[in-house]
Amino acid sequence: MKQVRDVNACIARLRALQSRNDTEPEQTKYIDEAVEELRKLRRKSNPSKAEFFRCVRRVAETLLRAFGK
Repeated sequence: MKQVRDVNACIARLRALQSRNDTEPEQTKYIDEAVEELRKLRRKSNPSKAEFFRCVRRVAETLLRAFGK
């Protein structure tokens, strides 16, 4: 299932970003929130397109809050 591999790749990249030492604690918290949203999506057995788009929107908003300052 390609979607699960893509979601896992996104989670791995966010975890790698989080493990670097140049992120602030607030940014780390927002990255955790984004990862949790992706994990919720991964757990759904057959998500609809609307659920994918909502998840992407929430993750993007969270990361913009973290790095858009």
